[in-house]
Amino acid sequence: MAHGFVAHNAAGEAIDGALPPMPKVKNHLRALPCGEVGALVEAVGASGAAKLCLEFLILTAARSGEARGAAWAEIDPGSATWTVPAERMKGHACHRVPLSARALAILDEARAIGDGSGLVFPLPLHPGKPMSDMTLTTVLRRLGVADRATVHGFRSAFRDWAAENTHAPHAVMELSLAHIVGNAVEAAYARSDLCAKRRALLDQWAGYIAGDGGGPKVVSIAARRGG
Repeated sequence: MAHGFVAHNAAGEAIDGALPPMPKVKNHLRALPCGEVGALVEAVGASGAAKLCLEFLILTAARSGEARGAAWAEIDPGSATWTVPAERMKGHACHRVPLSARALAILDEARAIGDGSGLVFPLPLHPGKPMSDMTLTTVLRRLGVADRATVHGFRSAFRDWAAENTHAPHAVMELSLAHIVGNAVEAAYARSDLCAKRRALLDQWAGYIAGDGGGPKVVSIAARRGG
């Protein structure tokens, strides 16, 4: 067939028809064990928009794009809630995120160094532009953990922690990650987003990260030295 002697690869087509389809291999994104997240946050510190954004992302169990694109108009300090509009959500549905005391403190720090563009975490030196995912990955590289963790992997760390260390119902854990719970019929009747219960869970997560939840907190020497 390669040399033009035949028009079709009959053997190949026959083999393709006889063999079962190959299963798709799903590679999971690298994630730190939940017991190491607190030490990483401590090593990150709290200076600079990228570091603040990374800690905010971890505390809220948000996706990278949701946190990087956060706008001040989405934040309601009075109710301690961050409402991500549907057009910025993977599932195309509005998502309320309860904010812990530490998350609110991060927002205060971010406002103090903001560029007035309306973005909570703008790209340094480029007013009005959100930072890229690579900006957050660079923080992990400086800490020496990029070979073991991805930015998205902190959602997995939160989910593992919640399952192993709390009594939170499955729906509360999944809704904290903005996942759809149940099938279409169940979703049609489940009108509540369980915000109050998710607030309690995220407050507990913030306490765990701060050292109130126990567990080992081991990261690389590079992380402890700040890169």
